Amino acid sequence: MEVAFSGINIYSKKPEAVFEFYKKLGFRVLEEVAPDDKWYGSTLALQDGDNAPIIWIWRQSDEDNSVVCNHFVFSTNGKMDEVYESIVAAGIACKPPFTAVWGGRELILHDPEGNELLFL
Repeated sequence: MEVAFSGINIYSKKPEAVFEFYKKLGFRVLEEVAPDDKWYGSTLALQDGDNAPIIWIWRQSDEDNSVVCNHFVFSTNGKMDEVYESIVAAGIACKPPFTAVWGGRELILHDPEGNELLFL
């Protein structure tokens, strides 16, 4: 089967906060709909290129109380300390990188909706 991963949807009752979080991390804003829009949509990408995965952020309806937590994995390409410093410089609180049980370094943080971002 030949398919390409396009991206992921994040639904939130406070999509503006989620949007700002990813924007601070350096995701490029591709589209943002007015915050007072019923669905509030925004589209972000971390990488350049036509095939870069995208994050779509949507307003979760008041009637929808489901909780979905995603787990994102990012490669720091050996620049863990630089990544950590840029996260802190962006004003995002996170614990320093640590050595995981498997011996590699990891950095974990969560967005305002509880989605986990794991940096390796």
